[in-house]
Amino acid sequence: MSKTPKKGDSKKGLGRGLGDLLAQHDTDLPFLGAYGAASGEHEQGLPASAGEDDSKQLLSAIERFLRTTLKEAEVEAEGDEVSVAGFITAVIRKEGGISFTINGSNLPLVPSDLAAPGMIAGELADDRSSAEVTMLQWGIESRRLLSRLCEHHLLTQ
Repeated sequence: MSKTPKKGDSKKGLGRGLGDLLAQHDTDLPFLGAYGAASGEHEQGLPASAGEDDSKQLLSAIERFLRTTLKEAEVEAEGDEVSVAGFITAVIRKEGGISFTINGSNLPLVPSDLAAPGMIAGELADDRSSAEVTMLQWGIESRRLLSRLCEHHLLTQ
């Protein structure tokens, strides 16, 4: 049985949790509001607190990223689709999210790249010549995937 440490004891009390610390210091954490409220629905491949970005806004972010990373003339946008001829096609799905189809030789991907947070239903061909994934959110992993694919495209043209 452990005794409660006294003011003069050299041992400090352990086992205080975050709740205890917040209650003790009455800390307000307004910066957490920047992450938004939980959607209440759990989506495959995402933590329960994560929602789904608006598909049109997501496609717009993808188009801007591709235009700034690749040559402007290579990126084509029509309605609900953005593509880089013979390489990437991104289309808004009726169910929500953006469906990606990627074609190329020796794509710099592994299966876990297509299963990152914000992405679902990722499939990579055994010979790494094609991949498909559905992107639900724009985030660090989504940007990293597109950045790697754009770099590969620029090096192999």
